[in-house]
Amino acid sequence: MSSARNGSGALLEMAPRIAGHPQLSGSKLAELEDAVLATRRFAVNTIRPRALEIDRVNYDEPGTIAWDIVREGGKIGLLNLVTPRASGGASDLACLRTALIAEEIAAGCAGFATLFGAHGLGASPLAMGGPAFWDGALKEAADSACDPKPQLMAFCITEPTAGTDVEHHVWMRTAKVVTRADKVKGGWELTGTKHFISNGNAATWLTVFMPTDPKRPYETLSAFLVDGRAKGLTVTNVEHKMGHRASPAAELSFDKVFVPDKNLIGREGDGMGLTIGVLAGSRPPVGAIGTGIARGAYERLLEWLQTDPAAEGLLDKQQVQLALAQMNEEIHLARQAYIDAATDFDTISIGGLTGTAAMRMLGKLPSGLRTNRLVRSQMQTSLGRGLVMEVMSRTVGNRALTRTLGLSSLAKARGSDTAMKVTGMALEVAGLDCGRLRPELEKCLRDAKLTQIYEGTNQLNRLEVFEGLVAEHTMSILPRPTVSNTNGASAAVA
Repeated sequence: MSSARNGSGALLEMAPRIAGHPQLSGSKLAELEDAVLATRRFAVNTIRPRALEIDRVNYDEPGTIAWDIVREGGKIGLLNLVTPRASGGASDLACLRTALIAEEIAAGCAGFATLFGAHGLGASPLAMGGPAFWDGALKEAADSACDPKPQLMAFCITEPTAGTDVEHHVWMRTAKVVTRADKVKGGWELTGTKHFISNGNAATWLTVFMPTDPKRPYETLSAFLVDGRAKGLTVTNVEHKMGHRASPAAELSFDKVFVPDKNLIGREGDGMGLTIGVLAGSRPPVGAIGTGIARGAYERLLEWLQTDPAAEGLLDKQQVQLALAQMNEEIHLARQAYIDAATDFDTISIGGLTGTAAMRMLGKLPSGLRTNRLVRSQMQTSLGRGLVMEVMSRTVGNRALTRTLGLSSLAKARGSDTAMKVTGMALEVAGLDCGRLRPELEKCLRDAKLTQIYEGTNQLNRLEVFEGLVAEHTMSILPRPTVSNTNGASAAVA
């Protein structure tokens, strides 16, 4: 078997800087490496052999899910990467773990990396929503990972008239958002259309972002947990996609879909803060997906050069050697970018919330206590709903959040551009007469293009890099921390 088929080596060979990670030593490092290697075996043995077949199936029948592969991924934890430990997940270093695993999956097929990643994206607002959401849908989804049809989640923010602008803290103020959440007795009614929703046609649970006042989308954007089987929710279209076909993208229509009060994630108006927090944690894995696509193209090309008689003599040519060296260089640097961003997220920024005394205490509460009627009633108060945002304001702050978003956006742009560059180089080296390699590399190129567009276009991501890392601006996105005044009421800290 060629070195390419063996993958990119052990974790510390791929990413030597992880050896100095402040939270990785001994058993934790071994656990992370085991997870990465298990995912690599899954990608090489299960995903890659079927990638072209599944791509063709979804060309003819968009929206088809390979549930057997989803279930096999669930067995090795790929559906619980961002799920809090209290809900049955393994959320230590969630961003770094998710990113490293996303690269492995994408090296086999980027569509499955998006499918598992979109599930994690849908779960992220619940994980950030605090203990009120660590049971219920989040735990149900975690417990279903090995079921014949595991419960998938989806993240719904994009609209037909509002795409990248809903992911920017300034542009959102003038975004053409036409969805709305109207207050009714006992809950909310959601109305409007969400567009390009990954996993949207197959999701059991949706985290949906809509303003309570469409004229003030920035100030009133709110997050809701919606049952995918709810009355009034309809899948109106499944996109015919160029790439990432294993993960469907759907259009969803909401016709006065009722959501009970308990399914408001955080407080009314917390949606923009949640969005930025989720994006800061999701863009490093998207950069890793781009890195994985590039690595998949590189490994396929190297394997062909080493083993196929049709390629005899090519590997001896200096021009080919230089191309391979440059491809390896690009992949390595893209990996370092997403590791930097993920480490910042996990240890300095939002991921560090799990280390605060309040979060540690809540994480240790038995599920039975968290689901106790009296305890849950306290969690549903404005104070309980706003707990995580309050802790974020106090322990992270707007400057740290702006910086981590800048690093995450850098990783996303770098990884996706690397995917386009390396896959293009691989096609040039291989040429037209390379047998099965050609359709595999063409799929890699089609997959690469989407990574420059979703999770915010690369243009938006580079503006986030400018704002967070070059100009060193500070977003005012988190609510001001509050303290109790002498009368026991809450007051904003000046």
